[in-house]
Amino acid sequence: MDEIKVPMAKPVFEKEELSGIIDVVKSGWLGQGKVTENFEKTLSKYFGTNVVCVNNGSSATMCALLAHDIKPGDTIAVPDFTFISTCSVPKILGAKIIPVDIDPLTLNIDLDSLERVVSKNNVKMTIFVDIAGLPNDIDSLVKLSEKHNFSLLEDAAEGLGSEYKNKKLGAFSHTSFFSFHIAKLITTVEGGCITTKDNKLYRKLKAIRDLGRYQSGYKHDLVGTNLRITDLQSVIGLNQFKKIDKFMTKRIDVAKRFKSEIKNLDFQSIPNYATKHAYMLYFAKTKTVQTRNLYVKKLREKGIDARLSFYPLHLQPCNPELRKYVCKQSKTVYDTVFTLPMYNSLTDDDVDLIISVCNKINV
Repeated sequence: MDEIKVPMAKPVFEKEELSGIIDVVKSGWLGQGKVTENFEKTLSKYFGTNVVCVNNGSSATMCALLAHDIKPGDTIAVPDFTFISTCSVPKILGAKIIPVDIDPLTLNIDLDSLERVVSKNNVKMTIFVDIAGLPNDIDSLVKLSEKHNFSLLEDAAEGLGSEYKNKKLGAFSHTSFFSFHIAKLITTVEGGCITTKDNKLYRKLKAIRDLGRYQSGYKHDLVGTNLRITDLQSVIGLNQFKKIDKFMTKRIDVAKRFKSEIKNLDFQSIPNYATKHAYMLYFAKTKTVQTRNLYVKKLREKGIDARLSFYPLHLQPCNPELRKYVCKQSKTVYDTVFTLPMYNSLTDDDVDLIISVCNKINV
């Protein structure tokens, strides 16, 4: 690849973030403290739920699963097309994973495939993922969970700012978790949070994050670990959050340009129930693996950091026990999609370059 002109992602750090970091350092308290409490209160107001912040998105997954009493041998259904931690974290806890095929249009979990899985297996929980930030059909998932008696956990790591039927992801009755990784809508460099409306679960989440303690000291009521975020991270998050609407508007505008001006490519379908898509990632779709590879090659030759996407869970080298499952759509999607750069500071010139290079590729 030539010199990177347009990276996959790039955070926006301005004077507010930098001065906030300096203030925290000068305060003498860098670990989890009052700044984190303020960050959690800000997020709680935004979602209308209780929020617990942790040190990264995978920790948010772990904390949520432990709070929901996931134990060795429990069966969890997850979409086959997702970032690896959706699968690896419950596996670390000893859970049995069943991968579920996806909808090739939305790239989210396919509800018919999920119903077939939960009808034949004793599934305790389904983790559904908002791929690229696109909301799932939550009402249909809730009905399915009630019909087959399993709990729901929403992996909204990519979904901050997105809305289902004009309601923010993270504001529903089920537990959701988010990531504040460097590529996300807002970042704390590493970080994440869990949202819940259940006050008892909220107390458990806070305890698990702090080595299983309901109160400070050396009495540990639950099995937990150190998942604490720092005030250094939280002060960055607080200042990033002030810009969330601006960041959202930018990404939506870029997505509109890509969709309207790039020829010969299809894109992730947006159902009517997804009333706001935050576009943490932007998926482009081709018809063959050869065409996908050509686009990625040509874009990268021009310094544009186009990338292949999530390798199907049932084919991952670390998941040999999942090879027996068949997820045809997931494999087809992997073979034919790639991501275009998407971040909060993309310039008009950056977008022009991406569109121009795409449209000059002969397929």
